Amino acid sequence: MLTKYLLSFLTLFFSLAYAYSQTEEGFHFFTSRDFNKPFVSEISSPLNNISYGEVRSTKISGKGTKVFSANDLHLGIDVPLIYSNKNKFKWAISLPISSHMIWYPLEKETSPVLNNDYRFGFSFTGHFTLNNPYIKNLSFEIKPFAHESTHLGDEFTIMGFQDDSSFYRVNITYEYYELSLTLNDPEMLDENTLSLRLGFMGLINPSNGYYTLFKNEIGNNTLYPSKHSGEFYADFNYKKVSGFLTSKQWKPNISLELRNRIKYDYRNSDNEERVWCASVYVGYDYRPKLINTVKSIGHYFRYYNGVSPHGQFRIGTCSFIGYSMIVNI
Repeated sequence: MLTKYLLSFLTLFFSLAYAYSQTEEGFHFFTSRDFNKPFVSEISSPLNNISYGEVRSTKISGKGTKVFSANDLHLGIDVPLIYSNKNKFKWAISLPISSHMIWYPLEKETSPVLNNDYRFGFSFTGHFTLNNPYIKNLSFEIKPFAHESTHLGDEFTIMGFQDDSSFYRVNITYEYYELSLTLNDPEMLDENTLSLRLGFMGLINPSNGYYTLFKNEIGNNTLYPSKHSGEFYADFNYKKVSGFLTSKQWKPNISLELRNRIKYDYRNSDNEERVWCASVYVGYDYRPKLINTVKSIGHYFRYYNGVSPHGQFRIGTCSFIGYSMIVNI
């Protein structure tokens, strides 16, 4: 039923958009927007990001803590559909698509991929230019529909079922909507800029929860569905383009996300705990002169502490400290 309504909405929208495009200037198909881009500290986004560092994470069984070195890889694209630039208001429609993998390369036996996340959605964004000395612009994003599913790595799952009779797999899959508002969008200001983004994400079908449980995957364990839903966040970003510690090609950037997330609790029938999670990036954006296809390459010190962001591992907490490189195409 949800798919039927979504397809009907898209058909109607694109029909109206096509008619509108015949009469209005500044209206384009398949043109990427230049506003409301992800901040580098966002836990999940279409940014291309590879990180390496030390992870301290609660084990999948919820017993004890494991310390290891890991690669954390994000790959994504925000597929542009429609872009309009009219006077002081811009808007765009796109399809954000991303995958997120955590990999344990130094494990001696199989160097397993621990988890993969997959996301796609439908996004409507807008941008207003303001005549205000403090709040110079406003950007917003509305995702009426998005999907996330996650999958434990094959080697990790096989070893788990072979070596631990209490091991289980939970099928993380859900649809959600998301709303956000940005003050002083940094992409639209060529000056030293402090930006703020506030957002909320909620399940489209809260009664379905974040995951499903299958008897053949949970074994003899007694597990419970999720109860709470929704999360909210505040992002701060400071970019410096002139003055001390800057050059023509190297620009300092500091990005912080504070996100209130639900820590899954498969073994408890009560409401899950909420945890504040902090994601911090401090570093430089390098803007190459001779590579036209790459806008910037970010080099960052990265720190994270809070609920593990990796699929089934959200039953526990996780900390990460290391180096991160972000390629902005």
